[in-house]
Amino acid sequence: MVNFAFCYERDEVLEFVKNEIIKCFHQRDVQIAVMCYHNPCELLRCVECNCPDVLFYDMAHEDGLMRNAVMRAKRANARLVSIITSRDYTPPAEDALLEPMYILPDTSRRYLWTYAALAYETVLDDSDSFSYYVRPEYFHIPVNEIRYFASEGRRTHIVSADRRDSFYQKLDMVETRLRQKNCQFMRIHKSYLVNAGCISGYNRDYVLLTTGERLRISRYEYYRSLNDHLQDRKRTKLGRRPRYQEW
Repeated sequence: MVNFAFCYERDEVLEFVKNEIIKCFHQRDVQIAVMCYHNPCELLRCVECNCPDVLFYDMAHEDGLMRNAVMRAKRANARLVSIITSRDYTPPAEDALLEPMYILPDTSRRYLWTYAALAYETVLDDSDSFSYYVRPEYFHIPVNEIRYFASEGRRTHIVSADRRDSFYQKLDMVETRLRQKNCQFMRIHKSYLVNAGCISGYNRDYVLLTTGERLRISRYEYYRSLNDHLQDRKRTKLGRRPRYQEW
C-alpha cells in the first residue's frame, strides 16, 4: 500500500487536500494509507519510523524547517515523491536532491487529482517498468516492450509489443517519468515519444520503426536531437555495423 502524507499548518487546507486525494483513489477503488501533520516538527518526529511515499506540503514563507524535514524523509525513503502546493515557489538548486518533485499550478480538484495519480504511478514504477491506469485497474509494463507513446487530447496512447491502451496523462508528464528512469525515449513530435531501441531508420521527416510503422518528425529541433542521440549510440558500439541509417 502506498503511504500518502500531508503537512499543512492550516487545518482547513490540510482537510481539503487530504479529502480530495482520498476521493481520487476511492473513485479508482484503490486503497492508500494517509498520515497528517500540522507542522514540520511533527513530520520530523515520524519520518524515521513511518516515512511516506508521497508527501504533499507547502513551501510558502518557508524558514528552513520544512526543507529539513523533507530532506530527512528523502534520506529515509529514496523513492519519496514531493508535491508542493505553493504555486509561486521557485526551487533552489539543492531541491534537485528531492526529485521526483512536482509543483502544483493551483490546489483545485483537477490538479490535486492529476498529480496524486502521477505520484502514485511514479511510486509503483521501478527502473524497468511503466505503470498506468485503465479502469478498473493499474497496469505495469516493461519499458523495453514499449514502442511509443502518442497523445490525443487529454489521453495518451501506449503502444507495446502485445497491447495498445489509452490512459489520462499528459505526454509531458510521461516524458518526465521516463527521464527519471534514464530510459532512451525520444521526442519526435509534440504528440509522439518513441523508444530509441525500436527505431530502424529515420530521415528529416519520419522515423521508421522495426515494425514497419512510420511516425512523423514535426520540427527540425526534434530531428537534430534524434540524430545526435542515435549517432552517439552508433559510436559506442565499437566494431559493430551501424544500426541506424538515414533513408
